[in-house]
Amino acid sequence: MKADPYGELFLWNRNLDRLIRVLQRMETLSIRPKQEMKAFEVRPEEIRAALNADFTESMATRERSDQSRLTRQRTAWEEKSVDENTTDPQH
Repeated sequence: MKADPYGELFLWNRNLDRLIRVLQRMETLSIRPKQEMKAFEVRPEEIRAALNADFTESMATRERSDQSRLTRQRTAWEEKSVDENTTDPQH
């Protein structure tokens, strides 16, 4: 089912957004220097971008494969329908 991978990606991104917001709030507590906290915020964004890019590339490949398969299926059905209509003397 196509919805599952997209749903998981949505949850992944939503949870990363939450993590980044927590890091931003922690920045105000001055636990670590501000620049260091900014670096901590960028790390999950970097990981997110890499994973999203890999995911979309993989899904694009799958979608193109599905498109080709479905096009062949539709074309075969259309050809069969045309053949049946031309050989059927009642039409």
